[in-house]
Amino acid sequence: MTKNKIPVTIITGFLGAGKTTLLNVLIAEYPNKKFAIIENEFGDIPIDQELVVNANDGIFELSNGCICCSLNVELGELLQKLAQDTYQFDHLIIETTGIAEPDGIAAAFIGPNKGSKFILDGTICLADAYDVVINLQERGEAVKQVAFSDLILLNKVDLVTATQLEEAMQLLSKYAVESPIIPCNFGKAGRDLLSLRAYDSDRLENKFLNPAHHHHHSDMVAHSFEFKEPILADKFEHWINMLLFMSSQQLYRIKGVLNLDGETHKIIFQSVRSSSKIELGSSWMEGEIRKSKIVFIGSQIKKESLEKGLKSCLK
Repeated sequence: MTKNKIPVTIITGFLGAGKTTLLNVLIAEYPNKKFAIIENEFGDIPIDQELVVNANDGIFELSNGCICCSLNVELGELLQKLAQDTYQFDHLIIETTGIAEPDGIAAAFIGPNKGSKFILDGTICLADAYDVVINLQERGEAVKQVAFSDLILLNKVDLVTATQLEEAMQLLSKYAVESPIIPCNFGKAGRDLLSLRAYDSDRLENKFLNPAHHHHHSDMVAHSFEFKEPILADKFEHWINMLLFMSSQQLYRIKGVLNLDGETHKIIFQSVRSSSKIELGSSWMEGEIRKSKIVFIGSQIKKESLEKGLKSCLK
């Protein structure tokens, strides 16, 4: 992870899934961390007034070293305030509303000159084991929350039967394209949730996807491609900018390791909505097979048109 940057965790999930419970678990399980917490709906977490040391413009300093903020101002403005030296903290957590689409918040940390002090670590989605099936069947927001997230916590599994749990896991797996699903109670996952490194270019380069994988369920799709031919940088830049401009509402996320013509390093490309960033990866090793791998995750995106566009960028 990039040094000297504060990691950001987004917590999402449909109404009543247990987001606030998870937030409290994280605060309790990491007593040596100083958190800044942004509440999309301030008031979900009742703040004990005895903990409030100072309050100013929606930013509450707490006696346990944490900071709690309300989104009564634009996210960008609030992040600028938190980036000032006035506030000292180790990790930023943003809890969305139950009907929010988390990609809009994630986009604030992706792209040139964005997130100069912050780096997005990942998005965690809470899903209620009892309600998740009906939510995914009836609410598009719930589908997008699951599809976009980097880790799914299937919460409250003690309240459902084995059959209901299996049904929930099967349906979640159809929408959670690459994300692990962890059954749990009270948001206790039994693993480190603050080091997902989902947007870390080194991790993306080393981990990357199975290029043969094409995932489709209802309107949500994931299409992966692999090309050995080098990509022409100017053509790719033009095509991807047009794609993001025209289809940013359908494209939840793009991530890829690219073999650009004439480039001695692997190029790491990522996007959320219309925001994108390109980073320099490791050098191509002598004898290494140079190839590009890229995955598109979104709603109602066509494999054929993406493949045609990518092939138009090849040398």
